[in-house]
Amino acid sequence: MKWKIFSRKKRKGQWRLIFKPAGDVADIMALPGAVIEGRIAGRYLLASSVTAGTVIIQGVGRKGILAGVDVAVDHEAASEHDVDVAYQPRSGRASLRPAETINFEEMVLKASDEFVPVSTTPEDMACILYTSGTTGRPKGVKLTIKNFLCEQQSTEQALDVTPKDKIIGVLPFFHVFGLSNVLHTGLIHGASIVLVPQYSPGNLLRTIMESRPTLMVAIPTMFGHLLTLLQRKKVRLPDTLRLCLSGAAPLPKEMIEAFERCSGCRVLEGYGLTETVAACCLTPPDGVCKAGSIGVPLPGFEMKVVDGDGKELALGEVGEIAIRGEGITAGYYNLPQDTEEAFRAGWFLTGDIGYQDQDGYFFITDRKKEIIIKGGLNISPREVEDVLMSHPVVKEAAVIGRRKGEREEIVAFVTTRGEVSARELVSHCKQSLSNFKVPDEIFFMGILPMSVTGKVLKKELIDDYRDERKIEQKETGPGSVD
Repeated sequence: MKWKIFSRKKRKGQWRLIFKPAGDVADIMALPGAVIEGRIAGRYLLASSVTAGTVIIQGVGRKGILAGVDVAVDHEAASEHDVDVAYQPRSGRASLRPAETINFEEMVLKASDEFVPVSTTPEDMACILYTSGTTGRPKGVKLTIKNFLCEQQSTEQALDVTPKDKIIGVLPFFHVFGLSNVLHTGLIHGASIVLVPQYSPGNLLRTIMESRPTLMVAIPTMFGHLLTLLQRKKVRLPDTLRLCLSGAAPLPKEMIEAFERCSGCRVLEGYGLTETVAACCLTPPDGVCKAGSIGVPLPGFEMKVVDGDGKELALGEVGEIAIRGEGITAGYYNLPQDTEEAFRAGWFLTGDIGYQDQDGYFFITDRKKEIIIKGGLNISPREVEDVLMSHPVVKEAAVIGRRKGEREEIVAFVTTRGEVSARELVSHCKQSLSNFKVPDEIFFMGILPMSVTGKVLKKELIDDYRDERKIEQKETGPGSVD
């Protein structure tokens, strides 16, 4: 299941989180309700204060087991390996919950029938959202009320949303893209939001055709699926759709052009991070659309390209993209060292490599952590991926560096829509790339590991990848765990 919307269902006196494809109103009001109550919202938790050691909010501080009452646990082995054990009661209000958090039902029942928000300041934290963790461990991003307000003010001019608009809500609201640029945009501007609780290409197309929306915010994977359906069914999207916004990952130029021809609707590419409360850069709706560009900074954000010492580079020079503005996070929760490394003289270092052209448009060429160094030469994985993707049979491509002895190899993982050999793809790459950039190995896969927003999880393609969220068990003898 790629998309999950969670709600709370009462059973034997308890409220628990379950998968519920249809969703309900709780999914829409949880975060705004927490802010009105003056609380901090996590992905599924509403906290009365920022608490250390809370597993779901800030990551594992100690190994632990939360077990049902009928689950047998080897306490001796757990104690030996420094693992805490707690039991979940069968029923009643004594149910365990992370420290200093409150049940959503409890919050709603205790709230006044009248709209009386708790007094807050712009600097108060609204929620903690996790980064995607495509190359490393996800980090909890602290976002304030001011951050969210600044983001809405920034996108207001570009998208020009009014109460007459109808926005397709297919993105998950636990991710910053859907939360900020769909849910909050709709609520603040009084626009309608048409929910697609469980994503499938068919569900999305059917919802669009029936609801006749004016604005769609989606990820590249969805645009690709829609394009395939539109071409297969030989239909066009409703003429009410005035604008489509793509983000979270690059959208190939060929797909943009094909989608616009097939749908009759303009597609804008945006750029943003959890740390910027989603979009901070966007192709101007009434401006020039440049292939491969993420557009220009939105009002309220400043962007520049810097070298390793933080010095601003000239136009056209490639370096790390830095951003500042009131929409930028104050840092990562309980990670002071990561926070310090992410900022330099008030500028947030994105970890994205790119450049700015003469017209002020920014271009992303790669992620800083993904650059491959082969024979002392820097190689852009994205450049190799773009060449692979230009082959008519290749559907998706992901390129990583892998150590082999004293050298680093270029390894490509591809999914295809037909038959093609590794030799043919290598030959295809040699037509556009220097020899040292051509993949040393190519692996064919059924699917690539993806995050919920369509980003390839490259860390899972590494040979020695280990999911740090799991406590793995290793049999070393009777009753022993590792």
